[in-house]
Amino acid sequence: MLPKNSRLLFKGIVGSQSYGLATETSDIDYKSIYIQSNEDILSNNYTPQVDINKDDVAYELRRFLELVSTANPNVLELLYLPKHCILETSVEYEYLRANREVFLTKQGYYTYSGYAKTQLGKARGVNKKFRWEENKTVRKDILDFCKIIDRQNGKTYILKDWLKENEYTQEQCGLVQVEGFRDCYKLYTDDIKWVKDNQANHRFADIEFETRNYKGIADKNSNEPRKSEIEQYRINDWRGLIYWNREYYSTHCKEYLEYEKWLKNRNEHRVATNKKHGQQFDSKNLLHLVRLIMTAQEIPTEKRINVDRTKNREYLLSIKKGEVDLNSIVDEWGKKAEELEQLYKDSNLPEKVNIEVIKELELKIRNNEL
Repeated sequence: MLPKNSRLLFKGIVGSQSYGLATETSDIDYKSIYIQSNEDILSNNYTPQVDINKDDVAYELRRFLELVSTANPNVLELLYLPKHCILETSVEYEYLRANREVFLTKQGYYTYSGYAKTQLGKARGVNKKFRWEENKTVRKDILDFCKIIDRQNGKTYILKDWLKENEYTQEQCGLVQVEGFRDCYKLYTDDIKWVKDNQANHRFADIEFETRNYKGIADKNSNEPRKSEIEQYRINDWRGLIYWNREYYSTHCKEYLEYEKWLKNRNEHRVATNKKHGQQFDSKNLLHLVRLIMTAQEIPTEKRINVDRTKNREYLLSIKKGEVDLNSIVDEWGKKAEELEQLYKDSNLPEKVNIEVIKELELKIRNNEL
């Protein structure tokens, strides 16, 4: 829902439908522009953007102008949509459309090339997710990222292997931070047997002790190892030195959350296409990479944005289907992306948007001076 008392200036169909690249499985995405009253703009009632749902986003006029002034590709294209994709229009939108060239600047190089690099990163990332899926990846815990140097023999072990070999559970252990060493801990075990067997001269070796009630190494809610209070009489009875690889653990958690999100939201038809062509890339991301570079090439020379790519439909869909060598596509269009910098540098496009012109556009619209 748009904010109360706002007025719709524009609504259009975006994405594959506007690019002329839609297929029978394509979604329909929408973007809108609305305007709030001057009173709302000057009060706490201002709402810059409304995400109606994942396929429908609306921008307040000021927010729209901010985004389009930075050459945001997804917003710039709203001023160049094919007529058949415009569902709602207004005098204000047509005024913006008539002045759309003021938003074409050399900043476009950075935004379009930046978006293209993002698409390439996503295209390469899908292979990692497929490998995770094939390996039936599970969420690892802190212990998977710990190693221990056994005090008795000086050997290094994976902590889980050491615990299994010595017949301990992680709950029977207590950790104490090694002073001055980040993520290093002394490990103590919750039994007196080891003291009796290995330190015959220990002055407490002939006494039966209760279990120590240590906190263990970690629990399911831990984000770092848990430390325990160690009794003074046992302070020298540590079994080994543990190192916890914090960085690897953090990276794993981040990637696993990303993987879970991908599993939940992935398009199964898209997944099936990528598995079918088996070229280690998400081919739809490569389609968008090529489309973005094509569009960016035309801005300095044609002084417009060609949203409709029907003329390139067959070629772009062949990329999406993985019917061409995707490594070659990456190489070819990667070189063209590098050439964009010089193309924009040599163009007569302004360096950036004239902010005073944008202010004037907004004032005329808000004051009904069109």
